[in-house]
Amino acid sequence: MNGHFTLTQALKRQKEILVLKSLTLLLVVVLAGCAPFMQNLSGGEDAKKYQRAKAASEQGKFKEAYNEYRSLAESGRDPRWAERSKFEAAYVLVDHRNPDKNYTLAAREFEEFLIRYPKSSLAGEAGSWFEILSQFDRSKTNELLRRVDDLTKRVEDLTMALQETQAEREEVSKERDSLMIERLKLLKKVDDLLNDKDSLLKEKAAFIREQEGLTKKIDALSKDREALTLAKQKLEKNLRDLTLVDVKMEKERKKIKKEEK
Repeated sequence: MNGHFTLTQALKRQKEILVLKSLTLLLVVVLAGCAPFMQNLSGGEDAKKYQRAKAASEQGKFKEAYNEYRSLAESGRDPRWAERSKFEAAYVLVDHRNPDKNYTLAAREFEEFLIRYPKSSLAGEAGSWFEILSQFDRSKTNELLRRVDDLTKRVEDLTMALQETQAEREEVSKERDSLMIERLKLLKKVDDLLNDKDSLLKEKAAFIREQEGLTKKIDALSKDREALTLAKQKLEKNLRDLTLVDVKMEKERKKIKKEEK
């Protein structure tokens, strides 16, 4: 009986580890672009509402924080605070500290954010979260976990059978060992799937950083072009002014010559 109890505990522990790994992968994308956005925001009534929502989140009152962010996002007077609150309303639903995470609702909130603010400085992070939540293929992992549950039940049944008849002990023991090996193989497949997804998320993050770098270079080139255009316009104006001066001087010379005659 003690061996049966220990085996059941071990199987449950393995399932808990798998779930934790899955949740950890959802938090790979770090909101690195948030600080510049916050620095550009000013105070006011909307700022106070935002701070109340933020305080609720920090205190672990995630449902209250979500409702506050949603309210500010929909009825805030300052569009900048509304934009930021819309993003935070989605993010609080996947916060690693939130015991009542809602990935389906979070995906919908991030999608609404992208539709409403496609050019936001937070669009990159929101897009990454939306893609992860939408495309996170949990079907394979869930199927493997269901098979692990089935195998666990079969192991438990076989353990009970060992207690009922001594004659079948050897055969049942062999089958149990075979099932345990198959279970370990399935768990390895789960780990491989999670590791593959981790690599893809890292590549995604690197691509986003590269894209942001290119955007900054394009902005710098645009500013240089504007500066050159202004310089050209100024030069053309100077040339026109010189031309007018030359014309005026020519008239003066003709007038002087005429008076000398």
